[in-house]
Amino acid sequence: MNRTVRRTLVAGALALPLTLGAAGIASADTYTASTATAGPAGASHSSIYSSTGSNPHYAGGSATYYRENASATEDGASSDYTYAAADSRGGVRYAHGENTAGPEGATSSHVSASAGGGHRNHHHHSPGLRGGRER
Repeated sequence: MNRTVRRTLVAGALALPLTLGAAGIASADTYTASTATAGPAGASHSSIYSSTGSNPHYAGGSATYYRENASATEDGASSDYTYAAADSRGGVRYAHGENTAGPEGATSSHVSASAGGGHRNHHHHSPGLRGGRER
């Protein structure tokens, strides 16, 4: 076997575990998951994101959670989300919103709250929501 080819194969074999190990270290404080389905009856999507560590919206360390769901069928569509975060200075934030539309009409609601320490104003908006509480 040519010496250059052998070196390339060895370098590639060593690089893959190092790359995977580095990716595991970098994502050790983050979790993401999502599912999506589609068929003749409709479609749906769900995702979750959570993390710890540095967050540009909060001073110091933080913990963040976000979950969203969306679905659509011939009878209508709906979506909802929940967001929560806490920072190392005692600042906390929570937001939850829901939207539905169908043959009987449409509704939209959003509630948010924050308190304490070092949070900066951070507003999360799902499509169609503009803050406040609506019904």
